[in-house]
Amino acid sequence: MNKVKISDIFIDNLEWDRIADVVEKFIGSQKAQQIITANSLMVNSVERDPELKGAFHNAGLVLADSIGIVRAAEFLGYGKLARIPGIELMLKFCQLAISRGYSVYLLGSPESVLKKARENLREKFPGLRVVGMHHGYFTEDERDRILKEIKNLKPHFLFVGIGTPRGEKWIYQNLEELNVPVCMGIGGSLDVISGRLRRAPRWLCQRGFEWTYRLLQEPWRVVRLPGLLCFVWKVIKQKLRR
Repeated sequence: MNKVKISDIFIDNLEWDRIADVVEKFIGSQKAQQIITANSLMVNSVERDPELKGAFHNAGLVLADSIGIVRAAEFLGYGKLARIPGIELMLKFCQLAISRGYSVYLLGSPESVLKKARENLREKFPGLRVVGMHHGYFTEDERDRILKEIKNLKPHFLFVGIGTPRGEKWIYQNLEELNVPVCMGIGGSLDVISGRLRRAPRWLCQRGFEWTYRLLQEPWRVVRLPGLLCFVWKVIKQKLRR
């Protein structure tokens, strides 16, 4: 597969059709695999977070979620990098699940948000098999019970919405025990799918300003802006070294 190196991670440059082929192979192999949709802040954290680094380096697929990753690839001379937002990829997987008879499990968000997200997914994708779900506010003592439930239900897709990068690290920690062919952290996608939060208009997403719309709905995200500047500096240093 065509890969792009940004900082200390490799990102797969794949469009949807190729991703679907890879995922079908994951499911056919019946081996647990993790898919990560990377944003700039996640890449920025890899150097100081060995567990997150392990998740990236062992993932079956790493895709570019944010416009910052796409622009960094262009700046570094890799050319056009496919942007695959996590929420869009999740919805594509739900469509694939219907056409192939696959099942999904949802983990994350408060119970009310989770139930509404399931309802909206079933409305959008009639026939979607959501074989189980659990809210994201579980204790460490509840972890084993959740893992056992997921393992017994044997979903083809596990979507984990307990925040980024917590979700990616949780999957990495439990990947072998889960034994789910496709495990993916989805950040706050359940909030959007449930209607609790609104996603930016398509024209804004296409121009790479989806994050500003999210910032207006969740002003606390302003504390993450210095991290974005740090990411820019990392990319500039990588360019200078090359």
